[in-house]
Amino acid sequence: MKKYTIKLSRVLGAFLCILTLFGCQEDFLDQVPKDSLTEETVWTDPQGAIQFVNGIYGEMPSGFDRVYEGWAKGLYLLDGASDDGDVAMGWTHSNVLQSAEFLPSNVPWGNMWPIYYSLIRKSNVALENLDRLEDEELKTRLTGEVYFLRGFMYHKLLRLFGFRSEGGEATGVPLITQSLSLEDDLQIPRATYSEVVDLILSDLDKASELLPQKGEIAAGRANSDAAKAFKGRILLYAERWQESAVASGEIIDNGNYTLFPDYRTLFLTKNNEEIIFAKKFQYPDKHHQTNAGGTQGAGWDVYNTPESYRGASDGGWGGNLPTQNFVDSYDMTDGLPQDESPLYDPQNPWDNLDPRFKATVVHNGATFRGREVELFEGGQDRSFIHTSYFLRKFHDEDLVIYSQSSDQDWIFMRYAEVLLNYAEAKNEASGPDASVYNAINAIRDRAGMPDLPEGLSQDQMRAEIRNERRIELAFEEHRFFDIRRWRIAEDVLNGPILGMKITRNENGTFNYEKVEFEERNFPYKLHVLPIPQDEIDKNPAAEQILGW
Repeated sequence: MKKYTIKLSRVLGAFLCILTLFGCQEDFLDQVPKDSLTEETVWTDPQGAIQFVNGIYGEMPSGFDRVYEGWAKGLYLLDGASDDGDVAMGWTHSNVLQSAEFLPSNVPWGNMWPIYYSLIRKSNVALENLDRLEDEELKTRLTGEVYFLRGFMYHKLLRLFGFRSEGGEATGVPLITQSLSLEDDLQIPRATYSEVVDLILSDLDKASELLPQKGEIAAGRANSDAAKAFKGRILLYAERWQESAVASGEIIDNGNYTLFPDYRTLFLTKNNEEIIFAKKFQYPDKHHQTNAGGTQGAGWDVYNTPESYRGASDGGWGGNLPTQNFVDSYDMTDGLPQDESPLYDPQNPWDNLDPRFKATVVHNGATFRGREVELFEGGQDRSFIHTSYFLRKFHDEDLVIYSQSSDQDWIFMRYAEVLLNYAEAKNEASGPDASVYNAINAIRDRAGMPDLPEGLSQDQMRAEIRNERRIELAFEEHRFFDIRRWRIAEDVLNGPILGMKITRNENGTFNYEKVEFEERNFPYKLHVLPIPQDEIDKNPAAEQILGW
């Protein structure tokens, strides 16, 4: 298998440019002045090595700061191109991805390919140079962190650009595991899907052996549990069910993590007991502009607030909009679907829904940022909000938009996902035993929902787990990948996407009508993103797949 190449000097140059952009914990902020760093001091000085690794953490794209079209950060989530979401204001990347009307020369989120490979190059350089540190404890820890980060980046690439079909076809991405010289052959074909998975698992195993436990390393850095938790996810995606259940079961059994009591504030409470790995943000100052969204004075809360909520300079941008398809997936508080429950009232369609609905979605008549929301036809908040819903999840409603910047952390892995990963893997491996029920019911209990009914078949439990995952992990960028790996994307994304049309009567009551606002098209090839054409031009050996 061929390896990719890069020289340390090129990586160091890029590293020096981003040092001042990332700071979260004390050791992240305790930096050597950048003009004192050389190739030698990066690897022989402890702070130089720490800062190099910090730079990898800081450049990891997240749902809050992924860059689109070269400038805009955090405008919308991958969920906006699933059946759960749409994007206000017609943002180009989301629209073309929803309809597959693009070419490799203009790939939505295509810049993830060079960004992740740049981070992999930096990880490889670090792994080849960390032995130069004399501090054995620091060397061991940083090596573990870099193995984790490299595995994490390959997981991200494989989800976007790799493909595993039901019939057994499995294509991965080029594997890059060392830095050589630019004189070497840089034509690197794709590895198989299983080869990439095996490298990720190997990296995560090394990381779990080298890294400290939770509480022995600063929040925002990988620990041994994070490596094990991600191993459970990797094996789940690879459909290695029993191995996945074992990996996730380790996290459940060790007791280091629990479900945070309140679902709504879970995403606003930094370093809480449910978070396993997160990208940390802070309110930006002149040195560390690392807010959630990437724009000083703006960020997530501006991008995802209706235009009618105005700050000092402008209104909100609308942002990520839940669809009626998604809203219909919530059960009632008696545990029954909306179309089966006696609790459902078509004149009050959002009463008695699973409490996670109102923690996730803002609907007409709800209170948001201190006032009642008007999403009916002609209402003051209707502009750009064409589904008649917008997101509450992740919002800090006490933050003054355009005066303060969003600083919510982006959670890559939390304990609820581990429970869901375990339940799915265990059910697929051996059916719905008591441990599967326990995992799902723990999540439902936190939400205030009744336990699942006893006696479910494997197929029935599969349906429950998938819907629970859809609700619990909503807009955390899981649904986009879940519908692909479950091979249901063609079913749920070829057809109408629904919103709610709300009209106000003279007596103040409302009429509600579910309406189609968009027709989606999901060709089979959209199971993966094509490699951007300029990247294929550099490395034709990688080749496009699925007809791209």
